[in-house]
Amino acid sequence: MNAPDDEGADPQSKLVAVVGLVIALGLGAAGWVFLGRAADTGVERLARIDKMRALCTEAWQQARTESDSARVDKMALPDTIDPQSERRIARCGLLRGESIPNTLPNPREMSGEPMPRGLR
Repeated sequence: MNAPDDEGADPQSKLVAVVGLVIALGLGAAGWVFLGRAADTGVERLARIDKMRALCTEAWQQARTESDSARVDKMALPDTIDPQSERRIARCGLLRGESIPNTLPNPREMSGEPMPRGLR
């Protein structure tokens, strides 16, 4: 059997298709490399944040008074995270999250939660 001829396709349209395919493959490869680097950078940033948070959490746990806790909040981190950003993290107070209270609990309250009004 004879193979069908490509009489309907002109050489210019084949060239446009091949060039489009090469451009798409190039963009795909560039995107793959860029997304890989972006993911690695994000993971490295999170690792630095965790390392600095552990350092600050240890200092907060050693704080016994509110002034000690405030002193830890002002403590400079050895590695500033996102130094050129508006939201750079340079002090322990910027790492304080919801899990670490801003003030020490009242020593008379065992859980740190205030007692309901009717029970006082």
